Amino acid sequence: MLFICLNLTKEHWQNFNNFDRPVTFYEKFEEYLNYEIYQYESGEYNWTRSYINQPGAELEQREKTRWVFLTFITKTMSFINDNSKKITAYPSEKIALFLYSVFIGIVLYSIFLFLFYIIKNMEYESNQNIKNTNVFNILIYSSFTFILLTYLIFFSHYRGGEDNFSIFETFLMMWAIYSLTKGGTINMILYVAICMAAPLVRESGIFLSGFYWLLNYLKFKKFLTWSLFLPIFAIIPYVISNYDLFKYFLEDGFIYSTKGMEAQTTWHDLFSVQFIGTLNAIFYNFIIFFVPIIIFYVRNSRLQLYFLLLIILYFLALTFGSVLDHISTRFMPGMLIILYSYIGIRNLENKKI
Repeated sequence: MLFICLNLTKEHWQNFNNFDRPVTFYEKFEEYLNYEIYQYESGEYNWTRSYINQPGAELEQREKTRWVFLTFITKTMSFINDNSKKITAYPSEKIALFLYSVFIGIVLYSIFLFLFYIIKNMEYESNQNIKNTNVFNILIYSSFTFILLTYLIFFSHYRGGEDNFSIFETFLMMWAIYSLTKGGTINMILYVAICMAAPLVRESGIFLSGFYWLLNYLKFKKFLTWSLFLPIFAIIPYVISNYDLFKYFLEDGFIYSTKGMEAQTTWHDLFSVQFIGTLNAIFYNFIIFFVPIIIFYVRNSRLQLYFLLLIILYFLALTFGSVLDHISTRFMPGMLIILYSYIGIRNLENKKI
């Protein structure tokens, strides 16, 4: 699994950027790397602190609110780019893509590990006599479903858009769920820290701060007072980082858009000549994900209900907050569906809920 994760980004670029010969996908990646670094160093486009209405490019400028995360990503790109040029024994563009693939691969592998240990924690809470055979079955299930989801999102029907945002938001989401299932003071401190960092990656990261009070509501049928204030506390770094952009938040096209978008599939296209293509996007980005939800549903499972509510929350946000064909944004609810399905297959009921 580690090898698959480390190699995934390289295979992704080869799969979708290897058709314009004689330019290789390595050279295209190098161009992409240089362009991202140039924008950062020049302070242009999404690094400016203003909003310019650009028809056909709606929602792209909301990435300006994610500048903290983008700074981390771009500085990593710059580090990779600089060091790849120092090695003269091999083409720099190949070294750059290899190093970047390893960087993203470590994050993807961490997501897989969190998936495995979350399921293991849930199994332990449901049955504390968990055996080695169960651990092996968990490993098989985690590996198969993780590979299936990553293949669907990054290879079979890739349409681009917000890869790094989705990968790192999923990483933080799975880390948060792991902390909640593991329990303990240290994990709760980590959970709060994750909640504060997640909105800096993408605005939907604020959802993580609601995971805990929803968990406790299902457990005790009441809200823990301090947990109700966690979303307010968690949003503070985001507010401090972006207070100068708040005046644009109500501008149609910055954080949200009520209009159709050129070269993008939106709900508006249901009533246009793009009707068939829009139905195709709805199938791959929505309907296909609800098939396991229906198949593996079990009645009277509060643990499964917990994940179902989180899945619905993310899909509602995706419905109104993104275009229809950015399938990479389905990485977060996709991981939740894997957990939801396992609960249904095993008919688990976590004692912490």
